[in-house]
Amino acid sequence: MQAINDPLGQKANLLAQTRLQYFRGYAIIDMRHLSFESDAILGSRPLDQTNVRRLHTMFALEGCANLEPEHKVAATVSELTLQEGLTRTGITQEALFNQVNPVNLSFEDTVRLVCAFGKHRLRAGEGFGVDRWLVELYSTEIPLDALAQLREESSGAQAFKDGEIYTILRRYQLSNNDSQEQKWWARFQSDDRRKNFRRLQRNKFLREGFDKLLPYCGLWEPLKAYHIERILGLRCHEYIRHYLEEIYQAWSFLFSKETAYMADPTSVRLIEGLMFSYSLDDCDRLQELMISGTVFPHVKGDERNNLQRKLLQIPGRLLSINTLIQDTLYLQSPAKAFRSLLPKRFKGTLREAMRQNWSSQNNKQLGNFQASEHEFRTLPSPADSFLIGIMQLWLFALRHLVQPRRDNKNPQIPASRSSEAHNLSNMAILAHQLGFTSAEINTLRLRDTTQWESRSMLRAFCVDGFYQIDEAKINSMANRMKDYWRILQRKQNAAEITPSLVTNEVELMTRRRYNCPFQSEDDRDRNFLFLEHIYSAEQPRARYATSFAVTREILYAFFGKSPLYDIFSQGSDNTSHVVSPTMEWGTIPSKDDPLVEAEAASYGPSPVELEPHPPGTPDRSTEGFETRVPLAAGFEDDSCKAPLETKAMISLHRNVAEILQMWYETGDSHLVVLFLFESRTYYKFDRKSENSLRLRLTELGKEHYFLVIGDYGVELPNLSTITEVAMRERLILVGYKDGPSKGVTDGNGQISLDSLKDYVTKFDVRTGKRKAGDSYGGHAKRRAQ
Repeated sequence: MQAINDPLGQKANLLAQTRLQYFRGYAIIDMRHLSFESDAILGSRPLDQTNVRRLHTMFALEGCANLEPEHKVAATVSELTLQEGLTRTGITQEALFNQVNPVNLSFEDTVRLVCAFGKHRLRAGEGFGVDRWLVELYSTEIPLDALAQLREESSGAQAFKDGEIYTILRRYQLSNNDSQEQKWWARFQSDDRRKNFRRLQRNKFLREGFDKLLPYCGLWEPLKAYHIERILGLRCHEYIRHYLEEIYQAWSFLFSKETAYMADPTSVRLIEGLMFSYSLDDCDRLQELMISGTVFPHVKGDERNNLQRKLLQIPGRLLSINTLIQDTLYLQSPAKAFRSLLPKRFKGTLREAMRQNWSSQNNKQLGNFQASEHEFRTLPSPADSFLIGIMQLWLFALRHLVQPRRDNKNPQIPASRSSEAHNLSNMAILAHQLGFTSAEINTLRLRDTTQWESRSMLRAFCVDGFYQIDEAKINSMANRMKDYWRILQRKQNAAEITPSLVTNEVELMTRRRYNCPFQSEDDRDRNFLFLEHIYSAEQPRARYATSFAVTREILYAFFGKSPLYDIFSQGSDNTSHVVSPTMEWGTIPSKDDPLVEAEAASYGPSPVELEPHPPGTPDRSTEGFETRVPLAAGFEDDSCKAPLETKAMISLHRNVAEILQMWYETGDSHLVVLFLFESRTYYKFDRKSENSLRLRLTELGKEHYFLVIGDYGVELPNLSTITEVAMRERLILVGYKDGPSKGVTDGNGQISLDSLKDYVTKFDVRTGKRKAGDSYGGHAKRRAQ
């Protein structure tokens, strides 16, 4: 049989043979003579107190067995020191080769033998009261490769974790040591784990970011292969790289490359996420850990005071690879939402793809920022429009598409929220307003998710209650339900309140330092996830940090603090103003409210007084806020102008006759209005936005019919040319195909089809005069082509 070419195996065999040449035997040695390698040595494992405690527990159950060959440690000794020890003990060198009955070997008090492995078992043995150990001795002349093999192949050692394997592998890779690199690739023990880390290596941008952290071995222990898969899968490489740079800035400030090994895993775990610039409690915690020696035991003397001083100067949170891993969980759902706005096979990162689908010319909010869910304001000073836009989309996604963590200490049932489809539709609306365009955005923003959700709820109610499912009735009820949003009261405008970053109240302190907020925290904070709060000025340090402070520090870590902090932290009260002022929706609805009265009177014929209504609707609140919105005369006035391309409700004290007459007398010739006469709602479009008009008409055409008012009354237009007809006539009447409002009379801008036909045939809407003797007779001429 032909021999298989195995250069790595051959080299390993040669190293094993080399080790035998420098092997000097076995001996039982006092532990006071044993010391450890520096953690800075490649392949050396930092002391992990968790592992020490594990071994101590194991010794308590099974016995320490410090003299058993399977628990031996290895150390190097010079030839001179070895000979002095043999002479001092009175034995020959041959006696050292008796592994069954190893001999005791003593040295001068000042002698220290450096162990290549076994530091955790020796530390655990000290705690167990053991003072001697079985040692495998090698000459200090042993080659480095052979010593590395000895170090890495320790029997009984705890398995290396993925992050530890990668750091050692990568350092061998950078030193062009191919044989050692391949050995460490093999330690991953599965193709999937190797595949994820190879993907990282192919991504030069992120690979270089992680490379900067290689000297800080204590940071890497939590990293697993599936974390790499998640990080790469976000396709947020710019934001991940920024986070890695922030980690490096913090730890390189604390430790130089030469002292980086002093940042051991246990110490990192104990202080990561602490917020010294916010919390006095965190400062006290650090002082306690430093005085007790629990953290950074390698740092001695005055250097400990210097290190503590540096730690207290770290701004925001103390970041680590573990905080990065946890914080990517917070971005997962928002990143998935961004993918919904883009083609399925988009190239590059999310940010690159969004940039390719953005234009300042399409930005209807140029120079403005979203101050609350229902309001835009002017920016305090000029800023990068794309940065402002994409950050507002991230904040929208964090408000609406993140699932908070269950709060075991606050077991109340979380409030139900809108469906993902509904929130994606609203996110697309906001994206469109901010200048982002794609086929996916257009599809999502024109989708009537409220109607679909209402139908789903009603069908479920019928099934659970054993009611007969009548699709016509369900559709009719769903149409009505969309109007009921109007009687709901909006929350207080968050723009008028400053969220607390710090607190002295235990009840308001946060129990999280990374990842998603808990349910109770999210309920309290999501109302403030807007630019001017995230980038607001710092607040004086207090006893505890709040959950909102943690959230904003997470965003700083990914997206950066400047330049937006420089814009908003100076205070914008004197420089910004409301671009499209929105009235509150009123307090508790009165008996005169049209929807409340409709509940009691089933839309009786009496005229109804309407309270002023803000532009837009709850599920379309961010669409169309512009500095100068054209007026659709009759349907609205200057006190309640609706945004363009958005469904709005007629809130004025006018009936249909007044609305139509005012429209034809004073209507803006640059506007097209779609009047949903059965539900007292309308859309208005700029005639330049023909494509948006076409998309909306196509969407409405699935469940509605269209009418125009012509010389002979109400006429049916040709559906194939409905957009052209709308551009020419400027007013399209829209009704539900199932006729949900039969019998409704015109008292508040709402009318049935029959009443509308009768009115139009008897009055000239352009003059308001009656057409004597004219009647509809059901034979409208179809001439609107």
